[in-house]
Amino acid sequence: MEGMRFYVSMIVAGMAIASGGAEAPTPGQIPFDFTRQRLFSGFDGRLCKVQPTIATDGKGTALLAYQRLLLTGSDVFYGQFMARSTDGGCTWSDPVELSALADTHENGFRVARYATVHYSARNSKWFALGLAQLYLGDKVPFQKFVDGRPYGLPLHVSVDPVKGIYTGYRTLDFPFPYEMAMPFGQLLECDNGDLIVPFYFVPPGGGHKSHCVTVRYAFDGDALKVVAAGVPVVRDDLARGVGEPSLARLGGKVYMTIRSDEMGMWAESDDGLAFTSPIPWTWTDGSLIGNKNTQQHWVGCKQGLFLTYTRSGAANDHVFRNRAPIFIARFDPERKGIVRETERPLVPELGARLGNFCVAHAENQAWLVTAEWMQPRGCQRYGSDNSLWLVKVLFGDAAKLHGVKKGK
Repeated sequence: MEGMRFYVSMIVAGMAIASGGAEAPTPGQIPFDFTRQRLFSGFDGRLCKVQPTIATDGKGTALLAYQRLLLTGSDVFYGQFMARSTDGGCTWSDPVELSALADTHENGFRVARYATVHYSARNSKWFALGLAQLYLGDKVPFQKFVDGRPYGLPLHVSVDPVKGIYTGYRTLDFPFPYEMAMPFGQLLECDNGDLIVPFYFVPPGGGHKSHCVTVRYAFDGDALKVVAAGVPVVRDDLARGVGEPSLARLGGKVYMTIRSDEMGMWAESDDGLAFTSPIPWTWTDGSLIGNKNTQQHWVGCKQGLFLTYTRSGAANDHVFRNRAPIFIARFDPERKGIVRETERPLVPELGARLGNFCVAHAENQAWLVTAEWMQPRGCQRYGSDNSLWLVKVLFGDAAKLHGVKKGK
């Protein structure tokens, strides 16, 4: 295939036999299979690939992007790179640096930009949402107002899916005062094409404590305009508040999964704008699952809703904050927890953390992408090499089309 390289080391893994119809699986069953690819391996010991993001239109085109991290710093990021697939994520082009989001230098600060790519099926639009973050040299991100300028500006980024690049950006309207506001995680599409976008943000004078909130937007040409502002989810009793939310629907409810320093949490809503106070992630017996200080995301299908997450207690204390492996398990909203018997590992633990990851949906499948984050130094001795992992979770006929064998 011209212009493409075969960037795959394929492992095919069978999961429990799929159940038909829309009935929820019985405990111990998972109604899908998955494939696993290890992409873009290689580690130079100075910079590493981190925070990948992915989207697909379900028709063959897919875009995958990532940042680079300075290993001698803490959250010191440089640029963003993108690869493109035209065969449903089987092969990928060489990653190219995205000049539209190149660093700039303003009033003594370096401004680094990052965006998560999305595809809106109802609007037939590619777009990206992200952040412009201030840095002082190669130090940690700056976290103070500068002459009235927020240190973290939310961005709406335009995308050219044919070239596989970002083409420009504008500041995204956000209907709350803020020092930093970042659109983050999995958003929802409404029947009329509106988008419900989750954010976490720091209000003026908020210190290091963030809140979560959703904002409903509509496309106005290529721009996004605010339709309705949600009610902030606030937990000032937690060390840094709540952040990094992702959204999903199930049974007429909208669910938000949330990161905090102390524990992973979730909340529910009738309209996607006003949520209950978040509660910790537990197994259905009420015991904590062991996720803390890292993110979680959703996988949804007609048979139910599943959480992807990392946790302690998996012989993984040598991994930074127990951020590998990435697990999946079924969410039971009636029993207000996840079903322990359904837990399966999606991405293996090879010493490196995997906790910053992304999940995107297409018809009959969900794609999860993560990177082997090579901090602290030495984690490569367990087998990691800064690869990106792409897991395709396949439901029903999609599993058959991809030739995935079913198993126990």
